[in-house]
Amino acid sequence: ADIPVEKINIINYAFANINPSTGTIVLGDPYADIDLYYPGDCWDAGCLRGNFYQLQILKDQYPHIRTLISVGGWTWSAYFSDIAMTDETRTTFAQSCVEFVVEYEFDGVDIDWEYPVEGGLPGNHNSPEDKENFTLLLQKLRELLDEQGNIDSKDYLLTVATSANPNYVENIEVDLIHQY
Repeated sequence: ADIPVEKINIINYAFANINPSTGTIVLGDPYADIDLYYPGDCWDAGCLRGNFYQLQILKDQYPHIRTLISVGGWTWSAYFSDIAMTDETRTTFAQSCVEFVVEYEFDGVDIDWEYPVEGGLPGNHNSPEDKENFTLLLQKLRELLDEQGNIDSKDYLLTVATSANPNYVENIEVDLIHQY
C-alpha cells in the first residue's frame, strides 16, 4: 500500500530460495508470501493471500508495474553452484522458475547469486566452473522464459544482481551474459 507506484516500473520481490533436494525454486517465507491476511482477503480454500496477492492487486490497478521474483541473496545463495552445474540441473531449476512466475503472476526472475566461484556466506557451494555455469544457467532461464512467453504472449524479464567489485566481475562472463 505504501509503494510509490507513480515513481517506479519494476518491483523485485526478495527472496525466494532453492530447495537443495529438488533443485527447484521455493517460497522464501511462505506465510508472508502467500498466506498473510490483508483486509478483504479471501479465506476459502485455494485463495491466494499474502504479499504475492497484494502485488497482483497492485499490478491490476497500475498496469505499468512489472514484478520479478528475486532468488537467492546473501542468505540463500548456498545452492546456486549445484543447480547451475549440469544441463539437467539447470533445466530443472529454470522450469521451476517458469512455473513459479506463471503461478504467482510475476513478470520475470531476478538471480541474486552471491557469489559464483568464491565468496558469500560460509557453507555456500562454489566451483571454478561457476563462471561458465552462471552463463549457462542464464541461457537456460532465458530459453524457457521465452518458450513460456510464446505460449502466453508475454515478454518475461530476466535480471541479475551484480557487483562492480573486480573479484565478482572476474568470476562471471560479463561479455556473454547480457544477451540473456
